[in-house]
Amino acid sequence: MKRPHPYTPPPADVQELAKAAQYVGSPEHKRGNWWGGQGRPPGAGGALTSRPKKQLTTICPLHTEAARVEATAWVRHAILTGRFRFVAGDKRFPKHIWHVDADGQGWLGRCVNSVQGQYKGWPARPEEIAAAERRKKEASG
Repeated sequence: MKRPHPYTPPPADVQELAKAAQYVGSPEHKRGNWWGGQGRPPGAGGALTSRPKKQLTTICPLHTEAARVEATAWVRHAILTGRFRFVAGDKRFPKHIWHVDADGQGWLGRCVNSVQGQYKGWPARPEEIAAAERRKKEASG
């Protein structure tokens, strides 16, 4: 069944989604060792990528298990506070989320497994967080 867009799930579903969501990270946003293995950012070691925008990949500073737990908390908080946007084709979890932590650092997240609620994320500038809010508002009409 195709979901209407913009889509906002009922509050009980939001609670369930937030409880199940987790931060898993992505090797393409990591340098060095992290809980998922060895980072593999595009262009590492001078290698070229077939997708030029990939050369601009933001490197995520989260490398420890404690950082993964903290990032999972912000993923869940983003969902609980409505800082998400479903797009056409999303399954159970919204593709785009955003969060600003207690230190004022913005984070953008993208769902990498929309059945299990697994997210990757990276630091974001204030204007990127504002753009995420604006896109959600525009989609809501």
